[in-house]
Amino acid sequence: MKNLLLSLILGLSFSAGAAEWTKGEIRRIDINAKKVTIRHQEIKSLDMPEMSMVFQVDNPAQLQDFSVNEKIEFIAEIRDKKYFAKEIRKSN
Repeated sequence: MKNLLLSLILGLSFSAGAAEWTKGEIRRIDINAKKVTIRHQEIKSLDMPEMSMVFQVDNPAQLQDFSVNEKIEFIAEIRDKKYFAKEIRKSN
C-alpha cells in the first residue's frame, strides 16, 4: 500500500510540474513596481493565447539585465490570482 501511494504521489508531482519556457519580447520594464510587460507566444500550461501582458517578478534586480525590445524566454506561473515571470533569460 505504501509503495502504491508513493508511486501516485511521485507521478502527480512529475505531471504537474514541468516548466514551460515561452518566447517573448520585453515591451516595458518597471523595476520599482516589480513588473515587466511581455509580448509572448502562447503559454499552453496556463491556457493563454499569444498576447502582451504585465507579469510581476519576485526579484526586480533580475530585470536590470534586460532592455525594452529584447527577445527573451521566460517561465510564467500564476500565484494568488496574479501572473508572475518566474524565470527570465535572454533568447538565442
